[in-house]
Amino acid sequence: MLYDFLLNGLVNGSLIAMVALGFSLVYNTTRIFHIAYAALYTLGGYLMFWLLESIGLPFLISLFVTISIVSIVSILMEYLVYKPLSLKGRPPNTMMISSIGMLILIVNFIVMVFGTDPKLFNASLVELPDLQIASIATLPSLTFIVNIGLIAAFVLILKFTRLGIMIRALRDNALMSSVFGVNIFKLRLFLFGLSGAMVAVAAAFRALDVGINPEVGLPLFINAFVAIVIGGIGRFEGPIIGAFILGILQALASYFIDSQWVVLVTFMVLVLFIMYKPEGLIPERQRAY
Repeated sequence: MLYDFLLNGLVNGSLIAMVALGFSLVYNTTRIFHIAYAALYTLGGYLMFWLLESIGLPFLISLFVTISIVSIVSILMEYLVYKPLSLKGRPPNTMMISSIGMLILIVNFIVMVFGTDPKLFNASLVELPDLQIASIATLPSLTFIVNIGLIAAFVLILKFTRLGIMIRALRDNALMSSVFGVNIFKLRLFLFGLSGAMVAVAAAFRALDVGINPEVGLPLFINAFVAIVIGGIGRFEGPIIGAFILGILQALASYFIDSQWVVLVTFMVLVLFIMYKPEGLIPERQRAY
């Protein structure tokens, strides 16, 4: 029984890792606290529902369209909101308030179109390969494999490609990156699109498994933020480690106490790390100049 809970914790950890990594792409490189990222998760789940259930498109086409639309919306957030504010030299608090505004706007638009009732998928509409990891069902197993594959691909790109070098350079020093010929705003647009794609994949597979509702984005965003604090703010590897630790801790809380205590355990972990290890498990490297 405990074994099953731990496996589910790993699956949940992979979901949190995808969202945390996508958020880190934006925050580490721009220092924008992108709360509207929660709305992109909700949007991805509802788009997948609309394309599969209402329009009747095949699964892969629905997934591709969902990723494309969420990525475009994410890019538009940067191009229409964050970039103009950055050019005007607005402080981080202004960026965060603008992000909250976009979160409210998108979630209320979703409620206006789809209503507040949870949406569940018709499993017969999706043909998936017969794939299971131990006692985990087919869809969570596929979700875990896809998440792990994409996370591994991102880490390899970050470590061993020119694009990865540019991303890390932008994270460390945006001014020096521009001096060496990196087009900062084009790279930022790309990173917003990539982060949107990552959250769209996570939302689409999760919604297929457990359904979707308008309030689902913010709790997962909070989990992702806690994972970033655990792993280390400013690092790309940290959120991955922090997400799996958090996923397992939540699974243990559900097993030994009750699932109603998961939120309390999550915030207790956040408070403990902020008080006693604010730099996280993998602290951000400080360069000596």
